[in-house]
Amino acid sequence: MKQEYKHIKLTKGDTSLDENLGIYYIDFTDSIIHYESDFYGDKDENGIPMSGVGEKAFYYPINTAQYGLLLHALWLKNKDEKALSKMKACVEVLEKLKTENEKHCFWSHGTTNDRFGLKPGWTSSMAQGQCMSLFLRYYQITGEQKYLASAKKAFQFLEVPVSEGGVRAYDDEGNLWLEEYPSPIKPSCVLNGFIYAMWGLYDLYRVTKDEAVKSEIDLCVSTLKNTLHKYDVGYWSLYDQRNSELVRYYYQKNVHVPQMEIMYDLTGEEIFQMYYKKWKRTVTPFHYSLVFIMYRVRPRWLKLKKKLRRKS
Repeated sequence: MKQEYKHIKLTKGDTSLDENLGIYYIDFTDSIIHYESDFYGDKDENGIPMSGVGEKAFYYPINTAQYGLLLHALWLKNKDEKALSKMKACVEVLEKLKTENEKHCFWSHGTTNDRFGLKPGWTSSMAQGQCMSLFLRYYQITGEQKYLASAKKAFQFLEVPVSEGGVRAYDDEGNLWLEEYPSPIKPSCVLNGFIYAMWGLYDLYRVTKDEAVKSEIDLCVSTLKNTLHKYDVGYWSLYDQRNSELVRYYYQKNVHVPQMEIMYDLTGEEIFQMYYKKWKRTVTPFHYSLVFIMYRVRPRWLKLKKKLRRKS
């Protein structure tokens, strides 16, 4: 296991809950090096990164939204008009990609995801949440109501269950999940994607003060409080509940750890501070080496456990 993005350090953005949206909760600006170096693939005629190269290049909604949020942060920091112009181009790409009807709008994916058993056309709560966050920030810059309307419709799509092509699911304990990868058989419960979806809800509530959105936030916070222990393996954290896969070093350091800190800032709930401190302590060379080993040992051990259960 190599240490990805070792030169990138993502930092906290705005967690004030003020109605004027500032820099996104995680500040992505340092990751601009990957977009500028064509890490993900080709760029379109406006310089917007795509996934893949040549005729196979396509827009991945989450990447487009994150790049737009990065550009928004650069604009806030430097009043860089070029950044604002590119942010507009990101929004326009997502406007073209979205599917919309009278009640909903959503972004679907034209690729297969074998890891979670998804066929082309699948939707993602993380895409919904981060597109909401981008559209709401662009709405506050331009005052154009259509972007607020899209964010509201994107929120309403979160009510559509996985069985109907949506992202809403419940685990065996009755906890609500907004699925980054809506697995058809059982909820995948990807931790980081669920939290990113929640931040879209926070942004919509900050802008609209809609109590229905606040109720959804409360349900999601309750889910996190009830299930965080399932992601903790003592020395590290897990990516999801379906595959119980250990996160890579980059995720532990720059995603799960800051997400816990930010959730504590947003809610004041001590459980998030506890996991922030615990997981932050694991970001060491020793734990890096341990996870390197466990990436090879743990999957085999889990397979062996399944075989033993079947025999018993």
